[in-house]
Amino acid sequence: MTRSADRPTDSDAHTDTDADTHPRTDTAAVTVSLAAEAAVLEGRLSVLREAIDEVDAQIRAVSEKIRRLPRSVAGPGDTGIPVCEGSDMGLAPSHTGCR
Repeated sequence: MTRSADRPTDSDAHTDTDADTHPRTDTAAVTVSLAAEAAVLEGRLSVLREAIDEVDAQIRAVSEKIRRLPRSVAGPGDTGIPVCEGSDMGLAPSHTGCR
């Protein structure tokens, strides 16, 4: 089979014009760009970890303050919520009282 002048072969697929329309990826530039992005993300991660540590410290401080609050003088089970005889949990369904 002879090659027609108007039909390109596989070896003709990569020409100088293809380089203009499909530029090759510069591996070094991509590596530098990804390294810079990784550095930015690591910085953000560090800031987030510090913020989480601060929130954890605040939670511990509030928890300790709550733990040290004086206990209620009410008896066990006395929550101050009105009790209804007919309810499953013994709690009033609304602030208006039992129905």
